[in-house]
Amino acid sequence: MQQYSTVQSRNLIMAERNMLKAAEPIKVLSTFGEQEEIPQNKTDTVVFRRPRPIDAGTNGAPQVNVNDYLLAEGVTPAARTIDYDDVNCTVQQYGVLMKLSSKAESLYEDDIPKDMVSRVGQHMGTLEELIAYGVVRGGTNVVFANGTARAQITAVLTLPKLRQVARIIEAAHGQRVTEKLAAGPDFGTAPVHPAYLVFVHTDVEADVRNLPGFTPVVEYGVQKPVHEREIGAVEQFRFITSPYFRPFIQAGANAAVGTVLSNGIACTGANASDVYPVMVVGREAWAQVAVKGMGAIDPTYLPAKSKNHANPMGQFGYVGATFWKTAIRLNENWMCRVEVAVTAL
Repeated sequence: MQQYSTVQSRNLIMAERNMLKAAEPIKVLSTFGEQEEIPQNKTDTVVFRRPRPIDAGTNGAPQVNVNDYLLAEGVTPAARTIDYDDVNCTVQQYGVLMKLSSKAESLYEDDIPKDMVSRVGQHMGTLEELIAYGVVRGGTNVVFANGTARAQITAVLTLPKLRQVARIIEAAHGQRVTEKLAAGPDFGTAPVHPAYLVFVHTDVEADVRNLPGFTPVVEYGVQKPVHEREIGAVEQFRFITSPYFRPFIQAGANAAVGTVLSNGIACTGANASDVYPVMVVGREAWAQVAVKGMGAIDPTYLPAKSKNHANPMGQFGYVGATFWKTAIRLNENWMCRVEVAVTAL
């Protein structure tokens, strides 16, 4: 028997598309890293695999002794094999649900179900971004704007600190990012100009623009920005901002006068400077499951007029969605966090 639920409702298909579209502008970190699609009907474990360099050391970089490759006349050298690094992670399910009454659905002047679909999509993007941020921010490779610990920080981001980070990544043979997740609801990647990507909170933008040699996006010329929230570049670094990259509140040094420290550094309270993580990442430093493509989310749209045993009078309905997500750091040596304060404006 052909029933309403035999073939997926067109309303659900449109809701899924609209939710993915609404989440798109929020996604910054979620656009980068190594990407995998949602595994369907297989397992909750995702395996990110990469071949190891020949003679790889403990940090993943090649430790080559050229004398090991000298050939003796008439002697076939010993053959080598290929090794792989497997990094396993488990996807977790997340969900957003909103409820509306039949009166609001039928009589309210705004299209509440449509607006709820948009808000659910935006909140999904927020959750996805915060999941990725928590993973990238938690990297073990860290340098401080000043001092040797977070509690000592009173300085802003400087170019020498960025160069120090580049030296750390280059020493581990890290590579620059060359691709990102393509825009739109479908899964796919797009190439970008090679660079180290630097993800910062919007509060850090003023100090980034004060860096020597800063070039804003409008002056790039033929080089295209890697993301619509990119603000500019310095040397091999390209800066992307988001208000979701939240700081460690009052985690820095004590020297406050109101909401501005005595040295002109901003803080949210009267005790200590806020500390902002400046995340510099190279290629294949981290990975995530992409919430992209049809089937990436499972939308819910139950109109209030749909009567059932739980809603016999058709008095309420729901709009929501569930999705699966995970992110993981693949190589700590190819990413680094600079912890800084910001200038009070």
